[in-house]
Amino acid sequence: MDLPALSRVPLPLLVVFAFALTLTSALALSQVAGAYMAVSEIRPGMKGYGLTVFRGHTPERFAVEVIDVLHGFRPDQDLVLIRTEHPVLSRAVTVAGMSGSPIYLNDRLIGAYAYGWTFGKEPVAGVTPIANMLAEMARPIDPRIWKAIGTLPALTGQKPAPPRTQARLRPYLGDRREGPFDALRTHGASVSWAGAHTAYGQPLPAATPLQVSGLGQAGLSLLERELGPYGLVPVQAGGGSGAAADSGKATRYVDGGSIGVQLVRGDVSVMAVGTVTHVQGQKLVAFGHPMLNAGQVALATCTARVVHVLASEMRSFKLAEPSTPLGVLVHDRQAAIVVDSQLSADMLPLKLRVHGVPNAPRTEWNMQIASHRMLTPGLVMSALSSALEATAIDRTDAVLRVDSRVDVEGHGSQRVSDVMITGAGPADGGALSRLRAFSLIAAAYGNPFENTRVSSVELDVHVRFERDLLTVVDASLPSDVVDPGSTVQLAVTLRRFDASEEVQVFPVQIPKSAAGESLELNIEPGDEIELERPKPNSLADILHAVRLGYPGTSLVVSTKLPSQGVKLRGQLVRSLPGSALDSLQPVNEADKGALFPSYERKELALGHPVTGSLKLKLNVRAEPLR
Repeated sequence: MDLPALSRVPLPLLVVFAFALTLTSALALSQVAGAYMAVSEIRPGMKGYGLTVFRGHTPERFAVEVIDVLHGFRPDQDLVLIRTEHPVLSRAVTVAGMSGSPIYLNDRLIGAYAYGWTFGKEPVAGVTPIANMLAEMARPIDPRIWKAIGTLPALTGQKPAPPRTQARLRPYLGDRREGPFDALRTHGASVSWAGAHTAYGQPLPAATPLQVSGLGQAGLSLLERELGPYGLVPVQAGGGSGAAADSGKATRYVDGGSIGVQLVRGDVSVMAVGTVTHVQGQKLVAFGHPMLNAGQVALATCTARVVHVLASEMRSFKLAEPSTPLGVLVHDRQAAIVVDSQLSADMLPLKLRVHGVPNAPRTEWNMQIASHRMLTPGLVMSALSSALEATAIDRTDAVLRVDSRVDVEGHGSQRVSDVMITGAGPADGGALSRLRAFSLIAAAYGNPFENTRVSSVELDVHVRFERDLLTVVDASLPSDVVDPGSTVQLAVTLRRFDASEEVQVFPVQIPKSAAGESLELNIEPGDEIELERPKPNSLADILHAVRLGYPGTSLVVSTKLPSQGVKLRGQLVRSLPGSALDSLQPVNEADKGALFPSYERKELALGHPVTGSLKLKLNVRAEPLR
C-alpha cells in the first residue's frame, strides 16, 4: 500500500493495521530467536540430541548430555562440553568428519559438535555456540580478496567471471567499487592455525578427514606434509571418476547432512568432509571450526555420502565420497565455514599425459584443481607425482622431458620445456619440483603488479629409462696467456655413463677490452646458469624471465668480463666503464645491488642432460704479440 492510499484509510483502521504488523514482526522474531539457545541458558545435566550421518546420506540422531561450559575458550567464543551416546560413538568415541553436527537442547539449536581430544577414552566433545557461527554467516563478501587470491566464483549456471569483472555478481555482492588491495603480495603466503598441534590435554578440532582417491603414496605424503598442519588428515578413500554410481545422491544440503569441500575433482579427488550445522536460505554454516583458517576463500563444495565410520584409538573418522557438486565455501573462519549454494566454483582444468611407458594401464589424467594462490601449486604437484607413480613407479635412472603449458589470464599460453635426469625414477618429487611450470604458476598468483589467475595447466611428461648423461670431467686451453681480440680453442672432455669419453671444442673470443686483465671461464650445464635479468616492470616481464634460459641438454661456456653492468627498470646495460656506472647506478636504498658481473656466453647443444662444472683462469696480454 502506497502513502496516498494510506492517507485515505480511517485512523482507527490504521491503528489496528500498525498493531497487527508489529505483532506479526514480533512473533516472527520470537520464532527465529526461539529456534536457538544461548549459552547463558545452558546448564549441566541438560539432555538433548545431535544429528549426523553414520552411513549414506540420511542424518541420524544421537543422544547428548551437557557436562558444562568452558568460558572464553576462543576469543569471544565459549565451548559447551557434552557427552554423546550412540552405538557407533560408543566404540568410535570422537569422530573426525562429525564436525558441524548440530546439537539440540529442548529442540533448540545450541551449536555444532566441533572439538575432541586425541586418544580420548570418553565420548566427550566440545560444541561451538551457534551465535558465533551465525555471526560468520552474516559477514559480507569483498570481491577484492577473491581477486587477490586468484579466483572469482560465478552465479550457478554461469561461467566463472574474470577476476577484473564483478558485474554479474553485483546483485549478490552489493555495488562495491574496485580499489587497490595489496595485503597479499608475496607468493607462497601461508596461514597459521593455533590448534594444529597435539599438546597433551589440548582440545583440538574434530580433525577434518581429507578423503583422497586417485593419488599414490607420493601424492598422499605431499598432501600430509602440506595440509597436515591445518588439521586436514589425508585418508585413502573413493570418489574419483571411477567411483561407483551413487543411486541415492543428495541434491541439497540439510541440517546434519554431510558436506565436502573439494580441492581436486575428476580422475583424482581430494575432499575435506564434515557436517552441515544449519541451512538458512541459500547459505549454511558447517564444521564449527575452521578448515584452513584462511578467511574469505572460494572453494568448491558438494554433498557427500558416508561409507563407514572407522573406529581408531587415536582418532576415528568417517570414510566418505563426493556426491553432488553444490555451492562454494566463501568464509573459512574461527567458528565455522560458510557456504553459499547459489555460487559455482572457479576451478582450473589440469591435464597430465605420460609418454614413453609402453603398455601402461593409464597415461592420461584429467581433473579440476582449486584456484587459490596458497593451494594450487601443491595440488598440481601432488597430482603430477601420483600420475607418474601410477604409470612408472620404477625406482631407476630416468630422463624426463616435461613440456608445460600454463595459461595465465590476460597473458595467453606460457610454454616451457624442462629436461632432467633422476636416479629415483620419474616420480621423484625433488626433480619435479624444479619444473618451471611451478614458477609460472607462482608468478601468476603472487606477482606484485596485477591480480590474475591460472586458467588451465597441461603437462606432457616424456620418460626414458636410461642414464643418458654427459659429465664434464676436464677442460683445457692451449695456453693460459692469450692476446686481446684473439680466438682460443677450449677443449672440454665429457664422459658418458658407459665411461666412454668425447672432446668438444669451443672457440672462445677474447674481447679487446680485456687487455691487461685476468678472465675466468665457467663451463657448466645450461640449466644451472642464472641469467641476468632486468628489474621487471610488469607480470609480462616476470613470465618472460621464467621462459628464458638454457636447457639442461646444453653446455655453456661463460667468459666473465672485467667490466660490470647495471640492472635498470625494464632493461640491462652491460659492460660499462666505471665512470658510466657511477652515473647510471640508482642511489636510493630500494635499488641497491643493481650492479652485476658481465659475461659473454657460448652455447653448445648436446642433446643429452649434462652434469658437472669447471672453472679456468687465463691472463690477457696488454698488447698482442707481434
